[in-house]
Amino acid sequence: MIATDTRHRWRLFLSLLGLYVAQGIPMYLFAAAMPAILRDDGMSRSAIGMVGILLAPLMLKFLWAPFVDRAPLRIFGLARLGHRRSWILPTQLGVVGLLVLFAFLPPDDMWLLLGLGFCVMMLSSTQDIATDGYATERLKASERGRGNAIQGGSVAIGVVIGSSLTLYLYSQYGWTPTILVLAGLSALTLLSTLLMQERPATDIAPAPSINSAPSLRAALKDPITYSVLGFALVYRASEGLAKAMEKPFLVDNGLSLEVIGYLSGASAATAGLLGAVVAAWTIRRYGLWHTILGLGLLRSAVFLGCGIYAGLGLQMHGLLIGLIVSNTVSRYMEVVALYTLFMGAAAKERAGTDFTLLSCAQLFIFMAGSLVSGVLADATGYVGLFAVATLLSVLSLWAAMRRVPADHPAMVISTEPQNEKPRR
Repeated sequence: MIATDTRHRWRLFLSLLGLYVAQGIPMYLFAAAMPAILRDDGMSRSAIGMVGILLAPLMLKFLWAPFVDRAPLRIFGLARLGHRRSWILPTQLGVVGLLVLFAFLPPDDMWLLLGLGFCVMMLSSTQDIATDGYATERLKASERGRGNAIQGGSVAIGVVIGSSLTLYLYSQYGWTPTILVLAGLSALTLLSTLLMQERPATDIAPAPSINSAPSLRAALKDPITYSVLGFALVYRASEGLAKAMEKPFLVDNGLSLEVIGYLSGASAATAGLLGAVVAAWTIRRYGLWHTILGLGLLRSAVFLGCGIYAGLGLQMHGLLIGLIVSNTVSRYMEVVALYTLFMGAAAKERAGTDFTLLSCAQLFIFMAGSLVSGVLADATGYVGLFAVATLLSVLSLWAAMRRVPADHPAMVISTEPQNEKPRR
């Protein structure tokens, strides 16, 4: 019996690994690789900036999350595959098909790029909703740290494939072979759906009451989810300020583009994998609340260090790289910790809706900081930028940890299943 349960858990972990890698490939293709490819083709920076609109579905997916969460996709008999898989399989197939089409179209046609890219990201975001719902439903409370470490590691793998590998292949073989390779790798991730364990959706009873049925209104009325939503809208308030200006800061301090590329590619992926593993261990060893608190303090210390480095005009590149790598590791650890918290706050009967709402909230505050970072850096310099980021980091950490204290239900990591019953 124990061996059977262990086998089922490994099937769950491997399926999540494949599903989350599948999301990372298109995201980093458009967010990281395409701007470099378009600039290499001579496209203006103003036009390249429009690529950022392709990330909009990632921020707005909470709007259709209840629809995905509420019922399976019933066309073509897909409901027989199970609730979550009925959404995951066709959306991932759609991503693969659009990438194949994209391979044979010119990458420098901006409107074509935006149109196809938006469709790809809509499909990938919908797959993400279903995957997060599946993970939240299936992971035991004691497994959330490990489950989200897998997600963090998958993000790192997505960076390598969608960004680093894409740019290397493009420089060696050109556009069409590169995108076909990405389509092939995306198709391979479909194998993870074979490992998913779901009954046919027709065998699953509907939500027990209208108050607990998947909807944004139900999520906002739930005191557990609502309190963590406030946390999500505060905790990362400082990070967009620093992250958006990270690469310009490195350039202005004399680091070569080759070094910066390494820090953004292979080094970031390695740091991400390391951070995900360390975060899972730290959560189990010290608890979720203390892990999140420690990461917030580390983040503040890194921002302060960058401000001091800029203020003193230092030329110690080893120290600067150390600060950036420390920030990268802590950020990946933070993803694991925050998503573990969000899973704890999500009601089982609204798993995908609640988790998506919370993850979009923290992304929204991160992006808001990114939008004003350049203006602040121009007005105050890097010293002012990092001073504001440090102060905001400390204040947002204080506010967030007060909002969700250590004894909050979502912070409790135990060996017992959580959220098994609808919450009133």
